[in-house]
Amino acid sequence: MVAPSLQALAKKLLVVGGTGGVGFQVCKVAVARGWDVTSLSRRGKPTLTEANQKDFVAPQGWTHKVNWAQGDSLNPSTYKEAIAGVNSVVHTVGLLLEDNYKEILHSQNFDELSKSVQTAIRGQNPLDTRKTPKTGLTYEKVNRDTAITVANEAAKEGIESFAFVSAAFAPPMVPNRYLTTKREAETALLTHPAGFRSIIFRPGFLSTSERPFTLPLAGLLQVSSAILGDSVRGTIPFAQALSTPPLEMETLARAIVNSLENPEIKGIIDVEGIAELANNPHTQNVGASKKAVEDDKPKDGKLE
Repeated sequence: MVAPSLQALAKKLLVVGGTGGVGFQVCKVAVARGWDVTSLSRRGKPTLTEANQKDFVAPQGWTHKVNWAQGDSLNPSTYKEAIAGVNSVVHTVGLLLEDNYKEILHSQNFDELSKSVQTAIRGQNPLDTRKTPKTGLTYEKVNRDTAITVANEAAKEGIESFAFVSAAFAPPMVPNRYLTTKREAETALLTHPAGFRSIIFRPGFLSTSERPFTLPLAGLLQVSSAILGDSVRGTIPFAQALSTPPLEMETLARAIVNSLENPEIKGIIDVEGIAELANNPHTQNVGASKKAVEDDKPKDGKLE
C-alpha cells in the first residue's frame, strides 16, 4: 500500500464514471494515496464481472473504501450528497459509439468483440447521424454535457481542480462528433468562469489486462507508433491512430491522480505528457502541451 500523499489528506475526490475502465483505476490509485473517494455512476457499485473479484471479497479490499454513489450526471438532484464538499473532480465518462458501445468495450476476446460490432452495425449504423440512438445517449449528452453539468455543480462547492479524460483523436470508423464534442467540453472547462484548475488528458488507445482483447492491439500500435512516429500524420488514412503510442489505463490513472496533487499541472496533456506525469509526479513541464495544441488546429476545416 502506497503511503497517503500529504496533498490528499482530508480531501474529497469525485470520480464521474468510477465503475468504468479508467475511472475504476483512478479510484484504486486515489484510495491508495489517502483520498476520500466517491464514484458516481448510473449503476452505483460495479458488478463482480466488471471488477477484480478479490477486491470486493476481501473485507479490507480497497473497494470497500470507496463510496459507490448512484446517480445521473446530467441530473444534479441525483448526486447532491456525492458532490457536497468535493475538492477535486475526475470525469472519465465517454461514449465511443452511440449504440452497443458497452458490449464492445467489455468484450473479453476477439469473438465477443466481433459479435458486438456486428450487432451494432445490424441494429443501427453508428455513422448515420440522422437516426436517434436507441439508448437515447448521444455524443453531445455524454461526452460534453455530462462534463459541463458536473463542473457547474462542482464549482458551487469551490473545487480546486477538474480533470477531464478527452481523446487525442477519433478512432477509425467512429464519427467525428465523438471528437468535436470532447473538444467542446475541453473549451468549456478551460474557460469556466469559476476559474478552477482544468486538466485535460488526451490519450490515444488504452489497454488493460482486465479487457484482454485490448492487449494485442496495443502491442501492434506500440510497434507502428515507434516505426512511423509523427512523419506520416495527415498523409495516410488513420495516420494519427497508427502513430500515437498506446497507454495502459493504469498509467493514465496514475497521471490523473498525480496531476490533482501537483498544483503546477494544468491545461492540455498529450500522450507523451501523460507518460511523463505518471512516472514523475513532480514534473512541471507537461501541462498545456504545445504539441497537443498544434494537433488540435483545424486542417481544411476539420479536426485531425
